[in-house]
Amino acid sequence: MKLLLVVDNHLIRTPDGKVWSKGIYDYSFFSRYLAAFEKVNVAIRIKDVKKEYNGYPNLCSGPGVNFLPIPDFYGIKGYLKNYISVKRAIKKYSEDCDCAIVRIPSAIGFQFASKLRLIKPLGLEVVVDPWDFAAPKMLKSKFRPFIRVLWTYKLKKLCKEVNGVAYVTQFALQERYPSYVHLHGESKKYFTSYYSSANIKEDFYMNPKVYNQKKKKFQIIHVANAINSFVKGHKELIEAISILKDKDIELSVKFVGDGELIPHFEEYAKSLEVENRINFVGRIPDRESMKQELRESDLFVFPTHGEGLPRVLIEAMAVGLPCISTNINGIPELLKEEFMVEVGDVESLAQKIEKLTSNPQLLTEASKASVEKAQQYKEDILQIRRKEFYSQLKNLASTN
Repeated sequence: MKLLLVVDNHLIRTPDGKVWSKGIYDYSFFSRYLAAFEKVNVAIRIKDVKKEYNGYPNLCSGPGVNFLPIPDFYGIKGYLKNYISVKRAIKKYSEDCDCAIVRIPSAIGFQFASKLRLIKPLGLEVVVDPWDFAAPKMLKSKFRPFIRVLWTYKLKKLCKEVNGVAYVTQFALQERYPSYVHLHGESKKYFTSYYSSANIKEDFYMNPKVYNQKKKKFQIIHVANAINSFVKGHKELIEAISILKDKDIELSVKFVGDGELIPHFEEYAKSLEVENRINFVGRIPDRESMKQELRESDLFVFPTHGEGLPRVLIEAMAVGLPCISTNINGIPELLKEEFMVEVGDVESLAQKIEKLTSNPQLLTEASKASVEKAQQYKEDILQIRRKEFYSQLKNLASTN
């Protein structure tokens, strides 16, 4: 049984035919679908290169996983220019599969899903809320309002039409984008599930941290692989650090990730005279180094504007970091109210940071709570629900 998996990302292919990633994707991600299917064909944007790229360290190729290239374009203009090429890819790739799963939302994802739902058993994996992702001031595109309205409409429509929908949240995304099952009930033809995209194995977890009463300087960490928009709250965190600096609180922030907006945020930090407290360290590609960077920090702060259920937040919790984030989408499923702020509320963000860093006992308790909550997102636990969802789609395909 062959699965067509549609993913929105950018990979490279080296002359030896191997495919590589610089983000969250690697072979372990794609091979999880082999729990139910004999072969997985991955349709994704791929760029052929003539030599190995150091910036793409994660090997995606492996047994049972085959990559089907989509042109490697960027942005709405690039998508429109390659629309016909994507349309041809849909026709070609759909002929060699028994069913499909589309990770959504994305322009490519919507185009594939709209066609595939008419010809193959189809499942969606809903990973982000487009209404929040494309909120005002979040994307550097004049098409942002159009993207927000269109993607929200399309996602609502598709969730009601396709056979299976799996959400990264337990409740949040389901309420805004209900599936056929939520509206009419489950059957062999229509089914739903929820599971995180996180891939956190047992050896990533650590014991809770114990904070020293005499500690005066604190290291905050923020992680976002792509720093190409305002969605992840870099601006708000820089502003909060400026407020706390005026109160003589010793804090520094380590921003992990790379992207075109780094110079903009560095200039913004300079304009607020906190550039010496802000450090952009680039992308950390391997999990062990990321684990060490997280553990060596004191607090994870993630004032995001749009998520499903953020993997980076769960990873920070798994290594024992107290966490502050925004009260949006699935984040309330991870954090208590005392550790959340409303989107864009910089004053409250600064107050939450101040409250935690001035109370080592509270930090220690929050660290313990983080580890306990993150236990629910271990890979072996999530994979049970994933396999059940995949199997329902496979069984449907076998009867068609």
